[in-house]
Amino acid sequence: MISGKAKKLFLKWFRNEKLLTGFDDKQIYTQIFLLCEWFKIQGYAISTKSNYYDSNYSAKISFNEGEMNTYGHNSLEKALVSAVELATEDLNDRLE
Repeated sequence: MISGKAKKLFLKWFRNEKLLTGFDDKQIYTQIFLLCEWFKIQGYAISTKSNYYDSNYSAKISFNEGEMNTYGHNSLEKALVSAVELATEDLNDRLE
């Protein structure tokens, strides 16, 4: 879900700020919550929306330069994972 330089920075924050280890052993929603919190500190706000008519979920990643969206996921979890992956990609590009 998170990789590259962003993962290194996240795990450092996870250890130093949350005083925790074993991120990969946490339940998926706990991981998503922590990643969303960390991304907010990095300037990325992740929000979700459900379409009540066709049961699709979308996620929006807002940041200083604009926003990115994911559409058509059949679960909230998939929408959030997709948003985390997009934010990770963008942040890794900025860190290079």
